[in-house]
Amino acid sequence: MMVDESKLLMQLQKRHKNSINQAIEVYTPYLSTVLYNMVGNGLPKEDIEEIVSDVFVVLWKNAEYIDLSKGTLRSYIAATARNLALKRLNKKKDYTNLDDIEIPIEDDFTYDNKKSIWDAVMRLGEPDNEIFVRFYKYDEKLKDISKATGLNISTIKTKLSRGKLKLKKILNAEESL
Repeated sequence: MMVDESKLLMQLQKRHKNSINQAIEVYTPYLSTVLYNMVGNGLPKEDIEEIVSDVFVVLWKNAEYIDLSKGTLRSYIAATARNLALKRLNKKKDYTNLDDIEIPIEDDFTYDNKKSIWDAVMRLGEPDNEIFVRFYKYDEKLKDISKATGLNISTIKTKLSRGKLKLKKILNAEESL
């Protein structure tokens, strides 16, 4: 859908309510593509959708400051999306990568130790415990878990990563008792 950016920007600056709806309709597919190409599976789908929404909030708030002589409206919203995505990715660095955490499983691991790990997994709650059982106990592939749970693969990876952190805390708390 072609849009006259200067007319749309003028409507945004005058706070015409339909103008933001038009911007959302025109630019959402473009922003989704830009963000997916930028972050791939680095962020869950929900985070990407939230960033897209945030871009339109920024557009609405800053419309009066946008100068089309410096670039297109499309380039402004793409740059805004990239900046918001980078902020989100930097926040995500606070989470530990799935492969960075090891749950100790040794050859002399006793039945009681294994049982306590699986008891801790069950305490994670649904759907996290189901994901753990499918992935670690039954060696299911992420795409199969995704089909079974209806969750997107990046969400499953995030749940596994965060779940490992929770498990580590649970198991460390049990050891200190």
